[in-house]
Amino acid sequence: MKRLHILVVSLLVGIALAAAVPAAADVPDARLVVSDVTVTPAAPDPGNTTTVEFTVANSGGSTTGVAVDRVALRNRTDDTVHAEASGLGSLSVGDDVTLELSTAFDDAGVKDLELVVETEDEDGETVTVTRPVTIVVGGVDAAGITDDVQVDARTVLPSEIDEDEQLNVDLGADASGLLGGDSEEDDEELRTPLVRVEVTNFGTATARDVVVAPSTANGSLARLAVVDVAPGTAESVFFDAGRFDDPTTISFEASYTLGTDRNASETTLDYRPNRGEVVLTDVDMTFEDGTVTVTGNAANPGLGAVNGAIVSIGETEYVEPAYPAREYFVGTIPESEFVRFDVTADVDHANATTVPLTVTYLADGDPYERTVELEYDARSESDESDGGSGVPLSVVAVIGGSVVIAGGVALSRRRLRGRD
Repeated sequence: MKRLHILVVSLLVGIALAAAVPAAADVPDARLVVSDVTVTPAAPDPGNTTTVEFTVANSGGSTTGVAVDRVALRNRTDDTVHAEASGLGSLSVGDDVTLELSTAFDDAGVKDLELVVETEDEDGETVTVTRPVTIVVGGVDAAGITDDVQVDARTVLPSEIDEDEQLNVDLGADASGLLGGDSEEDDEELRTPLVRVEVTNFGTATARDVVVAPSTANGSLARLAVVDVAPGTAESVFFDAGRFDDPTTISFEASYTLGTDRNASETTLDYRPNRGEVVLTDVDMTFEDGTVTVTGNAANPGLGAVNGAIVSIGETEYVEPAYPAREYFVGTIPESEFVRFDVTADVDHANATTVPLTVTYLADGDPYERTVELEYDARSESDESDGGSGVPLSVVAVIGGSVVIAGGVALSRRRLRGRD
């Protein structure tokens, strides 16, 4: 097969065998693959020639032959073309061709490039594929690359995931109902714990081709792809932990490419299933003898018992905890059970708009805190005796672990750190 030698500024692309994505929105008749990309030398000195060798294949899944009109090596940020060639012949279905582009860079540093292959099929349609290529001219030291990529894992519930993050949750075909559904079975799945795996880049170069590989003592699990992580940023993926019924140690290895080097960072999580949680439901607010009493249920819709639960009145400019029940020790709440509570406060009726309630608790040994801002709408006992229209304030309903907020209540939940 004919080799084409063309001078180009070059570089190595990830060595994974993968199909490049066509520019067209519809799937083309020609299925092109750019693979077996190598850069020689991988880290050239400034001014020295580097050769990029790659294979272009018209895979067996294609329904048409193609004419290879142009190949180029260009900058990914400003589209500067460092080398190109045209009129490279045709590829029938199943054929491939190996090409070479060579060049030299004047300055040391990381060169973020891509190979571009432009073809035309038998119907005259243009099919273009690209493949990223990165080269470190002068080597890692000369390019000033530092490698400080860290991976962290912690358990979260679906209700803790922001809406914009839910769009990026990819848990595989077996967990399609995890973040939504109408049936009771789907509601159960909504409470399935997830593991947030966060990859943070404290270094000076973008971490590319990031893949998180979970594993346990029983073997490896399905890998999770992560978008490129720029310096000073973090990206997350979510792992479905609902498959584990017993405490399990899970390892998460994040492998990535910096320049032309493939590196990895690892962490472990001692996963403990069946975590409980606390929400406040059926909250009622009354006013008598100058004191506001807040009554409600501390409910546990989670999958395990909650311990040490305490409900307390928060203090603001217009609200102050008051005798006789500044806080209420709820104690243990079994799974799918609730405990009634009463707390009292002094409230500036003229200015207060909300009354904060805070509940702290232990779920599977970890401390958590949940805060509810109740709309201040207390009724008095005299209103009730006179047939007034005071209505209990029903605050929060929990459906499958997701918080539904009613009556102008704002709810936040956070895991406490550095607390025994």
